[in-house]
Amino acid sequence: MIAPKLWWDDGALAAVAAGEQTHVFAAGDHVADAIRLAVAHPEVVLSLVLAEPVPVPDDVVPLLAQVVVPTLVLASAPSSDADLTAAQKLAGEIDNGVFVVIDGAPRPVHTERRESFAEWSASFVAIAEGLAARDGRLLTPPTPLIEGALR
Repeated sequence: MIAPKLWWDDGALAAVAAGEQTHVFAAGDHVADAIRLAVAHPEVVLSLVLAEPVPVPDDVVPLLAQVVVPTLVLASAPSSDADLTAAQKLAGEIDNGVFVVIDGAPRPVHTERRESFAEWSASFVAIAEGLAARDGRLLTPPTPLIEGALR
């Protein structure tokens, strides 16, 4: 059984507070809240998927180095001069951070390029589950896909 994938504003906080292992998705201003949650509950947050992040507040910047869960940062680049600074900073300062740019996509990437966003995030979640299973952090039994990947 794969852990739930919940958006910040669709119950991620409640699930994590209840001790349910969760892949936390957040966009825009909610990215800072998701980072705080991952730092406070690394045993329950299995991964972060952060879409179109805005610059995080000053109190969150030092927390980036404390994020221990795999983190995917996705941003769209509608033009070649698109400002990707906030997304690059997040991915660069999180040890397990991965940065993906969807070139030519209008913002926000998670609604304007749903297929690309879904493929990247689904693949990342599967990798994060595999890592958690390998490290003994996954509380639910791994799916056959993950078990096959770990052999």
